Amino acid sequence: MLKQALAHGGVAALLIALLASAASLPAGGVAGSAAVAWAFLTGLALSHIIHEWCHFFGARLAGSTLSLKPAVHPLFFDFDFAKNTPGQFLCLSIGGLLGNIVLLSVALVLAGPQSPVMTGFLAAVAGQFVFVLMLELPVSLGVMAGRDPLQSLEQHFGQGGPLFLRAGIGGVATATLVFLLY
Repeated sequence: MLKQALAHGGVAALLIALLASAASLPAGGVAGSAAVAWAFLTGLALSHIIHEWCHFFGARLAGSTLSLKPAVHPLFFDFDFAKNTPGQFLCLSIGGLLGNIVLLSVALVLAGPQSPVMTGFLAAVAGQFVFVLMLELPVSLGVMAGRDPLQSLEQHFGQGGPLFLRAGIGGVATATLVFLLY
């Protein structure tokens, strides 16, 4: 786990340091536009890292059986559906969503009308949150309604491309609206 934590933590620290540098650039021009684009990409990457680690922490807090992947990987662990309960699955699931909510709260504090860079960061984090909600919340609600976690996952994600297209459109629309209206 240390290898995964160091790799993901190092990437997150680098992203945050570069975001802070980008936020200090003057707005407008090529440099300002590049800084906003970087902030957006940073928002997407940090959303993913925090979301996955909070899935992990939620599962660990529930005493779930997990296996870590031997090589550093963005999806760094596997949940053992056969050895875990629906309650443990819900802890895993809700943990990821809570991670997105915490990051969204931080992004709201950091963003402001005078900071297009941090508004770009907020837009990405908000868009990613909507994307995740559309992908994961129906599964959690199905488990809360008494369905088996693995069957609920298979049924929901069995929709394939159209599901990801809808979630992607929802995320992009949210990010666009946040960036334009904030």
